Amino acid sequence: MKSKKLLLFPLILVSLTVLLFTGCTPAAEKKDDSKTELPNPMVEQASSEAIKDAIGFTFETLPTGITDVKYFTISDDIAQANFTLDGVSYTVRKGDVMIDNIAGVYTEFQSGETKANASGIPVLYQTNPDGMGLATWKTDKYTYSVYCETGFDLAGMEKVVNTVS
Repeated sequence: MKSKKLLLFPLILVSLTVLLFTGCTPAAEKKDDSKTELPNPMVEQASSEAIKDAIGFTFETLPTGITDVKYFTISDDIAQANFTLDGVSYTVRKGDVMIDNIAGVYTEFQSGETKANASGIPVLYQTNPDGMGLATWKTDKYTYSVYCETGFDLAGMEKVVNTVS
């Protein structure tokens, strides 16, 4: 009888250990549905027309000769086009005139100047020595930005600004 007790005790210990570990595994792998993830506000669109279908407005014009074009909507109230022109990558945005920082760029620029665009609207051009540049302007209905992380050239930026609407 004593040998049966000696065999039974380790068997019970092993069984309890196995149950303990298998009981914890599903809880560790279970997805916590109480946490919520914020959806990405940027949605890629197939074309400028798809932007209009999604948010009700789009770019009327973009520069000619652009390549690598990608279109996006942001939070259902901003249109965005990313493209390359003359070797410089640009991000152009258009949104409701009430949007404060249409560009979403929070850099302290070292220099800036305001010049009128081809329509006579004042445009603020801001630059840094590393080639980063930003242009922002407003019309009665929309606010716009043109941003390049590197490769800023005032003439090139003005060319983009003067053709975006």
